[in-house]
Parts: sequence; C-alpha cells; structure tokens
Amino acid sequence: MSAKKIYFIVLLLQALLINAQKLQINSSKNYLRNIESILQQEKNFETDTIALKNYLKPLNQIPKYQVVYQGLLANGFSNAYNSVNKTSDSYYLNSIQKAKVSKNVSLEIWSRLNYINYLYYYRDYIKLTPFLLELMEKIESLSAHQIITADETYKRIGWILYTFGDYHKSLHYLKLAEKTAVKNTSVYASIMNSIGMNYFNIGDYKTANFYLNETAKLSKKIQDDVRYAKVLGDLALINQKKGDYKKAITLLKEDIQISEHYKSDQNTMYASILLAEVLIKDKQLEEAFTFLNKAENIAVSKSYFKKSELQIIKLKLQILKLQDSTKNELNLRRRMIVIEDLLQNEDGDIAINKANWLIEKAKYQQNIDTAEKAIKYETTLRYFYIIIFTMLFSAVLVVFIYFRKQYTSRHLSYEQKVKSLELEKLKTEQKLSQVHEDLKSQINYLKEKNIQIKNLKLAIENIKNSSSSYIEKREKKLSALLESHLMTDNNWNAFRREFQKEYPEFYALLQKDFPEITDSNKRILLLQKLDFSNNEIAELLGITNDAVKKSKQRLKKKLGDKYDSLFNHI
Repeated sequence: MSAKKIYFIVLLLQALLINAQKLQINSSKNYLRNIESILQQEKNFETDTIALKNYLKPLNQIPKYQVVYQGLLANGFSNAYNSVNKTSDSYYLNSIQKAKVSKNVSLEIWSRLNYINYLYYYRDYIKLTPFLLELMEKIESLSAHQIITADETYKRIGWILYTFGDYHKSLHYLKLAEKTAVKNTSVYASIMNSIGMNYFNIGDYKTANFYLNETAKLSKKIQDDVRYAKVLGDLALINQKKGDYKKAITLLKEDIQISEHYKSDQNTMYASILLAEVLIKDKQLEEAFTFLNKAENIAVSKSYFKKSELQIIKLKLQILKLQDSTKNELNLRRRMIVIEDLLQNEDGDIAINKANWLIEKAKYQQNIDTAEKAIKYETTLRYFYIIIFTMLFSAVLVVFIYFRKQYTSRHLSYEQKVKSLELEKLKTEQKLSQVHEDLKSQINYLKEKNIQIKNLKLAIENIKNSSSSYIEKREKKLSALLESHLMTDNNWNAFRREFQKEYPEFYALLQKDFPEITDSNKRILLLQKLDFSNNEIAELLGITNDAVKKSKQRLKKKLGDKYDSLFNHI
C-alpha cells in the first residue's frame, strides 16, 4: 500500500473519529430533561480544547442551549489548566449572565452551581460564598422537578456546607438529595456517605455508623471500589473516636491500598494524613512519618492542596517534638509560614472562617428581614382585623337599626289593626245596648258579629303569611279578640231569652217533645230557625262548617222519625 493511501486512510479515520466525538441533543419537549441528558455526556478532553469545542459545537448552534455550552466550555478549560483561570471565569460568568437574561430560574441555578463547583474544587471559598447564598435563596422556592439534576444539586450544596461546618443545614440538603437520587447508584452511595459524616461531626456516632455501614454495603454491591475505600476511612474516624486505634489503622490502610490501585490521589492523600494522626496517637511515629511523606508527594503536586500540605507539616513538627528532634524543623517551619500566608484568602481555616462569617451574616440579615416581614405582616393583619371588625360592627348596627325600624313599623301596624277591630266590636255592642233589646236587634247583632269574625279570621290569616307573623304568635291579640266574638254563655242566654219571647210555642215544643236535644244542639236549631246558614252558625259558635253538618246528622240519627216533625216546625 502506498504512502498516499495510508495518509488518506488516516485522515478518513480522524474525520470519522471527530464526527463520532460530537454531543447528541435529544428532541424531547421537556427542556430540563434534555439538559440533564446533555450533562450526562460531558467528557474530559484534558488539554485538547479544540476537541472540546468540536464536541460541544452542536450546543453552540442552538440559542436555547448557549447557557449550557458556555458552562461546559468553562469546565473543559478548567480541566485543561487544572487551576483557576481567566478563560474559565469568563465562560462561567457568561453562562450565568445568559441564564439571567433567559429568566429561566432552573437554568440560572444550574449555571451558578456549575461556577460554585469550580470555585469549591480549587478552594476559593471566599469567592463562592455570595454565589452560594444567592443560590440557596433561589432554590428554596423550587420543587425537585424544577431543578436540573436535583439530586446532584442538593448533594453539592450539602458538601459545601459540610466544608463550612454548617452540619445541620448540610443535612437538610443531603436529605433532599437522598429523596431524589436513584437508589443503588454511586450518587446515592456518596449522599449516604455524606449524611453519615454530618452525623459524625454533630456527635451522633450511632446514626453516623449506620449510614457509613449502609454506604459500604451499597458500594460493594454496585462495585464502586473508590467509594468503598473512602467510607472505610470515614469508619476509621469513628473507631478512632472510640479509642480503637488498631481497627482504625486497619481500615485506613485498606482505604489507601484501594485508592492507590484506582489512582485516586486525593483520597490517598486524605487517608494517609488520617492514618498518620492515628499512628501518632498510637505512638507509631516512624510509620506515621512514612505515610506523611506519601501524602506530601501528592499535596505538593497540586496548587489547591496547600491546606493538606500545611496539615502534613504540622503533623511532622508534632512527631519531631515527640521524638525530641530538630531534624529539618527549620525548613518545615519556613514552609509552614509561606503556606499560611498563601492560604489567607484561598484555603485553610481563615478562609473558611471568613466564608462562615459571610454565611452567618446572611443568615442574620435573613432573620432580621423575616422578623421585619413578620412584624409588618402582623401590623397589617391587625389593621385588617380592625377594619373588618369596624365594617362588621357597622353592618350589624345598620341591620339592627333597619330591623328595629321594621319591627316598630310592623308592631304599630299590628296594634292599629287590633284597635280597629276592637273598635268595630265595641260599636256593635254599644249599638245593641242603645236599642230595644228584642230578637230582631239580637239577630242584627249576630249578623254584624259574623262579619267581624270573618274579617278577624282574614286578618289572622294575612298576618300568618306575612313577616309580622311572629308578633301575633307572641302577643295573640287578634286570636283573643276572635275568641271574644264567639257566642259566650251570657250572649247565648240573652239570645235564648229573646227567642223565647218571639217563638214561645216552638221553644216549648223543643222542651216538651224533644228532651233528648242537648244545649249545643239547641243553639244550632235556634239559629237555623232564624235563617242563619251553616257557615254563619259555624262562625258564631267557633266551630267548622263540617262540625255543624255532623251535629245535624247525629241529631237526625238520634231522633229518628221525630226528626222530620221537628224540621217541619223549623
């Protein structure tokens, strides 16, 4: 095969490889889930930034993914420089700005957290703190489904707060991450691990031990050996607290062995420092020095491991003091001064304390704002209640006055009606007393009384169907007046006396030939004799029309053949 053909094949393979190394974008309608799919495809091209840009090119061609493009490009340059750099800073800040312009809170949270992760990785705690505070404020009002990779977001915030020593707040976010993360995954194992370490730092060793052991089991199950190594180191801390140095040393050595096998330098360094601390407590000073040298080789390789290097130097100085030796002490102290100066605004306890102070200040201000809002709310609520009470009281007063007037008006109308009917009755009785008391005047009197009874019944019926019914129900003046109109014993005696004068033979006939007729029957028969109708008789006697008819029927049955003879006389 000629050299030209080989060159052509190489170029073709390179072209195919470049085309294969392109990010895929889903066409789903769910924008946030599409972004999650993109983030899962993120790759580390190390120093090859051209391959990085080519891989991310599909994102750059779609305006709505520009925020993600800028953010992932920033991550790529961070990997390339392996330190804080102006190019990454520029891309991160552009990503945040574009997210703000889009007014998509979910996207803004992701872009901020992406930048925070970068600052956290390189230990720039002071710079990340204001971004973190803003992020925490925004995220509180969102539900998990509104957050891009919610489990990772909650976990990252929890990790940072753990670093700042805010263990209770860290637990809050890690518990949210635990709820949203997929079970039996490396992410879930890391969350469980972090929850355990928070409980450890709070002093709840029992709960910490439970979570760490659960993490170890899960790591074994899903074959996440690096996570398993890390949790061994964390379990060693619990054993160290208990004073079981032998168990702690065994766990840490296993942690280091696994971490070295998988080239997890940071975890190897961290575990070696922990092991050295335990070995010093167990008086194994030479071995402790060996592991500190191992950790130091890793610490000096990265600019952002200065805090660990400082910790190593302090432990070495501690060993020299215990050995009563001054070997290399001067060089160690000089290096310690240099590192402490470098850590003033980058890493270390001073920087973390400043970050903590800013967080506490923000919390304090938030508490003040909350208290002021509460006071304002309570004052507004108090005024609202006063206004509502005043309006209700006014409304009740207006309604009371209205109904009082209505009641007064109805009562006055009722009293006038009663007086009017009483006056009619009085006039009728006065008329009877002023004329010669004979049967004719008695008949006229009864006829007028019958009319008044009808009017009274009509008035009672009308008032029952009106809004004034309660007045008659309570006072019963119309009912009492109706009762007074009915034929009383006195009225009956006066009427019977005059009837006897006018119809002596008929009355004598009743007494002599019909002794079985009762007094109530006589009243009906005498009124019928004077041509009073059944209705008129019923009104005067205060009984129903049917009662009059039934009374006659019973009388007919009682008299038998004599009944016709009686009614011939009537």
